[in-house]
Amino acid sequence: MKKWGIAILIIILVGLLYFIEFSKIQSGNESSGAMPTLDDLTFNEADQNWEYFYRVRANIVDGENAEFSIPKELLESQGKRMELTGAAVFFSPGCRAVENKIAVHTFFLYPTLGLANACVHLPEVAMRWTIRINLKEEWLVTRTDMIQAVVKVRGTFRIDTRKPYESAFFFDEAEVEFVSEEEVGL
Repeated sequence: MKKWGIAILIIILVGLLYFIEFSKIQSGNESSGAMPTLDDLTFNEADQNWEYFYRVRANIVDGENAEFSIPKELLESQGKRMELTGAAVFFSPGCRAVENKIAVHTFFLYPTLGLANACVHLPEVAMRWTIRINLKEEWLVTRTDMIQAVVKVRGTFRIDTRKPYESAFFFDEAEVEFVSEEEVGL
């Protein structure tokens, strides 16, 4: 009988602790401490242009095509110069070795390094904010520079959804510079 009493007391105690924790959860945006989603983040001035990319929706139609819902602000930005700060992700066809450096002419830009790493397995999500950067001039960097590179890019914005697995968004004639840790807030 004593063992049953202890078991029931433990179950009641655990249930009470769960109840207390669940009572702290608030639905919707009524709590300032609630975890934001990608659709309700607040942006600083440097990240403000990413806001429109977070509102893009992509639905994969088949193995080659996707349908996009693109905010009018991005549609109206086509052909205009735009600036973004984000994580540079380099790929082989966009780079070539030059002595002890790498000459980069094309790379991908993501809002953050974490999203760049996470999106590898979720193409319909990656399509929302993968931007292919086509540089105006080759950019010489070291291999060390390429690791966790955070950059500021200025270029002419273009949308082309014909090859969504590569990228639907482009910066052409782009210029790039590294962002210091102070600017990023690291």
